[in-house]
Amino acid sequence: MDLNNKHAVVTGGGSGIGLAITSALVANGAMVTIMGRNKERLDDVAKESAQINAVSTDVTDPQSVKNAFSEASKFAPIDILVNNAGMAMAAPFYKTNLEDWERTLSVNLTSIYLTISMCLEDLNNSDHGRIINIASIAGLEGAAYTSAYSASKHGVIGLTKSLALELGKVNTTINAICPAFVNTDIVEQSIINIMEKTGRTREEALEGILETADQSRLIEPEEVAEEVLKLCMPEADNTNGTAIIIDGN
Repeated sequence: MDLNNKHAVVTGGGSGIGLAITSALVANGAMVTIMGRNKERLDDVAKESAQINAVSTDVTDPQSVKNAFSEASKFAPIDILVNNAGMAMAAPFYKTNLEDWERTLSVNLTSIYLTISMCLEDLNNSDHGRIINIASIAGLEGAAYTSAYSASKHGVIGLTKSLALELGKVNTTINAICPAFVNTDIVEQSIINIMEKTGRTREEALEGILETADQSRLIEPEEVAEEVLKLCMPEADNTNGTAIIIDGN
């Protein structure tokens, strides 16, 4: 795989799935601008390679996103956009207040509208423009106690499929990757919360989480990164508007 001279932007690129994606892209020759709110963490990642550029941004703030992409474009025209930044919250619907609902949709869905809007011209000028949205299997199947999260990820997939139809006559493709539970800090915190509230062991708490998704194991971030790499290659020019499931089985 060769992504030399390609410039990718990865939101939430400083940790978890985003960091695995960043590492994979760099290993295959790409220049990567990582975006997120924690500038110190981003700078630590950027120190590891001259191919990485760190830009602080709040993906829910239109002006912040505009400024960040303006800075990223100075690094190089953008060929690849990976929308990985996101948040998850678990609560029964009747305990999901309007603030939680709006925050979840803003981080997980509206942010993608903002980022695509800021770099679509660059992407369409690329030989192989790529938009890759990290969604969730919950965006296809739904999940109890995650109504806001699941609704936001359904929206991501709807946006992906709709925009794919508009991009059919240009060089840019848009696809979504839909993993089940991934071995990240977010899942680890969920395990800890279950242990504290129920007295279960870590193994029992993890087993309970996996059962809700009919999943035999946690997915590793590198598995998601591998799918991203495949979509970035010229051979994926005809892959457009798809929702790729990674179910951990």
